[in-house]
Amino acid sequence: MAAPALARPRSRLIEQVATRPWLALAAMALASVLAVLALFDLQDGGLRLRVDPSLDTLVVPGIEAERTRAEVQRRFGAREQVVVVVRADDVFAPPVLDRIHALSQRLFALPGVARVQSLTRVAIPLVGDGQLEAASIGAESGADPQRLARLRDAALDNPLLRDQLVAADARATAIVVELAPGSDAERAAQGLPAAIVREADAIAGPGLSVHVTGAPVLRAATGDAVLSQLSWVVPAIVSVVMLFLAGAFRNLRGVLVPLATICLALLFTLAGFVAIGRPLNLVTSLVPPLVVTMSLAYCAHVLSEFEALLRSHPADTRSERTRRLLGQMAPPVALTAVATAIGVAALGISALPAVREFALLSVLGVLAAAALALLFVPAVLAYVPQGAPAARARDGEPDWFERLAARIGAFDIRRRRAILAVAALALTGSVIAASQVRIGDQFVGVFEPDARVRIDYEAANAALGGVTPLTILIDGFGPGVLTHPEHMQALARLQAWLRTQPEIGAVSGAVDHLQLLARTLGGDPEGRIPDERDRIEQLLFFGDSAALRQVLNLERSATLIHARVGVDRTEEVAALLDRLRVQLAALPEPLQAQLTGDAVLVTESVRIVTADQLQSIALALALIYACLALQFASWRVGLLATLPTLLQTAIYFGALGLGGVTLNATTSLVECLVLGLAIDDTIHYLARFNSAARQRVSESKGAVAALGAVMRPVTLTKAILGLGFIVLITGDLHNQVVFGWLAAGTLFVAWLVDLFVTPAFMSGVRIVTLWDSLRVDLGEDVQRTIPLLSGLKPREARIFALMANLQTVPAGTRLITEGESCGDGTRGDPAGDIYVVVDGRLEIFIERQGRKNVLMVQGRGAVIGEVGYFGQKRLANVDTLTETRLLRFDDADQERICRQYPRIAARVFLNLNRLQAERRATQSHLVG
Repeated sequence: MAAPALARPRSRLIEQVATRPWLALAAMALASVLAVLALFDLQDGGLRLRVDPSLDTLVVPGIEAERTRAEVQRRFGAREQVVVVVRADDVFAPPVLDRIHALSQRLFALPGVARVQSLTRVAIPLVGDGQLEAASIGAESGADPQRLARLRDAALDNPLLRDQLVAADARATAIVVELAPGSDAERAAQGLPAAIVREADAIAGPGLSVHVTGAPVLRAATGDAVLSQLSWVVPAIVSVVMLFLAGAFRNLRGVLVPLATICLALLFTLAGFVAIGRPLNLVTSLVPPLVVTMSLAYCAHVLSEFEALLRSHPADTRSERTRRLLGQMAPPVALTAVATAIGVAALGISALPAVREFALLSVLGVLAAAALALLFVPAVLAYVPQGAPAARARDGEPDWFERLAARIGAFDIRRRRAILAVAALALTGSVIAASQVRIGDQFVGVFEPDARVRIDYEAANAALGGVTPLTILIDGFGPGVLTHPEHMQALARLQAWLRTQPEIGAVSGAVDHLQLLARTLGGDPEGRIPDERDRIEQLLFFGDSAALRQVLNLERSATLIHARVGVDRTEEVAALLDRLRVQLAALPEPLQAQLTGDAVLVTESVRIVTADQLQSIALALALIYACLALQFASWRVGLLATLPTLLQTAIYFGALGLGGVTLNATTSLVECLVLGLAIDDTIHYLARFNSAARQRVSESKGAVAALGAVMRPVTLTKAILGLGFIVLITGDLHNQVVFGWLAAGTLFVAWLVDLFVTPAFMSGVRIVTLWDSLRVDLGEDVQRTIPLLSGLKPREARIFALMANLQTVPAGTRLITEGESCGDGTRGDPAGDIYVVVDGRLEIFIERQGRKNVLMVQGRGAVIGEVGYFGQKRLANVDTLTETRLLRFDDADQERICRQYPRIAARVFLNLNRLQAERRATQSHLVG
């Protein structure tokens, strides 16, 4: 019978690679040329791949904070700022002021700088003798110590300068550099962030330290870190794993073939970035290391099987070996790639653009890695010198891996109940610990503690009480609304409340301008808000300035309150925002407030994205379960196969809870990714276990044999993946360091589950894979020609055959002996077996007085032995006349089918009862 339709395309592909490997190599060469053309600009030789260090890809589009940011930009305009913090014992000391002034002048001269504000470049109102003077410290103020002292006192008493440009203790001052409009790429081309840092460092010296921070500086550092990762981390992964493979395979092909594979996989992945028009960012920069490690893992599986075939089938020709290699590895590698792709594709439901891009590019990379492992690697192996297999123990003796696997397998079977009990306790404890997981992330915490950008940020934060901006837009929805005294008083109370919050370092707004105007123009030394609306309008009219218009519009209908947040963790910012929203809700009508700023954007995005990630993990588990259920042709068996993965998922979240690691875009990314990686070896184990259990007629022996077959590649691939992720800890970004540790740790847990829990759990289950059911040949028109299988679908008939035992028996074999007692139902006792003829001929006869009386000759579809199955003695002898394919099953098989495939069991049992009734009547007549 021809193979089922689903099997034919795979068989043709295997045949093409086995007989014409040059076609696969030619296809890969063509794909490589196209990838190079996409990745490189041939005119200037430059790389088309770009880096996007902005926060935009880490902010959920369309959230309220983003809409508010756009509204603030439209109404008030805003330039990006770089803040240079100068620290000294006294920033008003003349030598320090001279350096501040010189630095301010040099910064203002840099291309791309629009404005510079500093102590020496702002006007400081001085009131004296009934006169108001807009004074400036300038570079020469040290010449008049008394005037400098007056300016110092005025600056520290000015709410627009105190804690804004100068710390209240006069030990730190800020130089605010406002940048001209432009993209990060344009500023990088100008070298602007680096130039600001360089100029700032030039004035540092004994007793004076300088720190540079701000969103443009952070983004520039992020871009540098991403490029550094590509130039250092990826080669480091390759080097470390190559050394590992050299030790594992101990031959040249075990190193060069994986090296060529990962180079191609990386080339295709980077070309994918260019093809979809997306740059590398903080999240998608993890894709290249992922693809490298996945390519190595798939390649290691194929190479391990190739080495095993060199030992077990040394006489095979190259095409035969390639055919055998792909026949064994194509199903599990393909299913593993699909499962891994499902795991990362589930991230596609995220609201975060960077995570969605990570999902898309990871899926493309994983599928490319699988295609290379199944097409490129076998084709290359067909041409490289075969040589001897990797060094092993003496012929006929198991090596230490096999001996260890045998011991572990025996332990798993012997201590099955204890192992499952421990697994159940671990699952329960992990679920409890997972309830303690907190949601949160960090702004500058993505950098390592010793990174210059993080040191500067934290120093500036400490000096000024905060540098991360938080903006409150308050709208009165009508001209002059904000000139009402009660509305200004409400804003003053809000600002006063903000200043009492431990997370807030500085606050400024229209109230500060009004109070300063009341002091300087209104003659009120206390700077109180006037009680009359007309008085407020007059002060705002005469004191109108560019600085005032940056926080209060001309219609006096909308205003901004600027705050600087001094904490870096989003969970702390979230707690502040929750309290702040209560205060904003209490503002008098018609005032309405909205929040924006980097602190709000990132915090709100983390909240939304983390919820999305949890849904992604649930979706990934559900999709992997569906995939396994299809693979094993049973929803129940699919669930059983998913349980080990569910266990390691619970352990992962339990570890986060116990370790105090917050759940965020990076940490939740790990689990979705590792879900697909962890299921890899489970699939390989189950595929081996199924055939081993049938061959040895014992699930327990099959579990041990399957572990012996997969322990080497399982350990090898887990080690490769773990080493690849561990190398990430050498990167410059802290989130990638955390990613590396968590991924490696989760893989180690998955390895322990593979070695101990999965064999113990599956040793009592007989499974059937989709690939098995497609390969089984029961002949034409099974339902009509084999009555026992009547009413079953073709796939169900093949599943029943695999759950039983399909075997070929030579001619002249005695199957049943007359008078033999029925079996006791134990597995392997032939006295209680039933035989179904798939192909061939059987002779049924009895012997009386030394003469052989042939009762009948049976062919396809005949059921033999059902009388003994139902507890009676055998009534006749049965021999094979020709080589015969038989389907043999007993009571243990029937019980197993009842548990796992109840519909199939019910139909077969019904058919068996009908056939037994018909056969008893016929045979009684013949024998009688």
